Amino acid sequence: MTAVHPYKRTAGLPAPLAPLLEPATLLAVVHSLLNLPVAIVLFTYVVTTLSLGAGLLVTVVGLPVLVLALAGCRLLGAAERARVRLLLGARVAEPEPPAPRGDAPRLIAWCGAVLRSGSTWRQALYALVHLPWAVFSFTVTVTLWSVGLGLLTLPAWYWSLPDDNREIHVLGDGALLGSEPFELAVCCLVGAAVTLGAAWTTRGMAVVDTALARGLLGPSGRAGH
Repeated sequence: MTAVHPYKRTAGLPAPLAPLLEPATLLAVVHSLLNLPVAIVLFTYVVTTLSLGAGLLVTVVGLPVLVLALAGCRLLGAAERARVRLLLGARVAEPEPPAPRGDAPRLIAWCGAVLRSGSTWRQALYALVHLPWAVFSFTVTVTLWSVGLGLLTLPAWYWSLPDDNREIHVLGDGALLGSEPFELAVCCLVGAAVTLGAAWTTRGMAVVDTALARGLLGPSGRAGH
């Protein structure tokens, strides 16, 4: 089961360096950056609509609102499965649809099936669980890539700083970086290491994203295999 796009190692490039030149890594970065805004939308929708439906259950409109809210969760789940497939190269199977039963009218039977559907509730749970993970993955991605690429490209932009402000302080007024050619070289080496670590970390977080989508947005039990 492939979690992210298959590794296509560049000829002559050591395996540990492969993620730096693989398109899958860039797609995984895009996915991580989109995680936060997407998760905020999903979380807001689920909390607002389900709370509204639950609060209105004492009235005649509460149940229809709750059913429509859950039906919307299935649509959002489909959109998330498409995002995972497009950016992470992982196909998440569709969950089993609501199964009406009994002799009730079709609309009432469908509403009851939506309310009983475990896969529907799991897609609502995904929106709640995904938000903290999205905050983490977004923060880690932005931090590692900005630090890594910033240090790696330091010689390209360091000289554009004002002559009287070319000292780059680390930890407040402590160590200085970039004030001498040797220090620039050290910064580049550190930046290269951090960038490589960012590539591997991003790919690892993509595996977690895929597992989360398969566990909560896909079929339940043996149906997901």
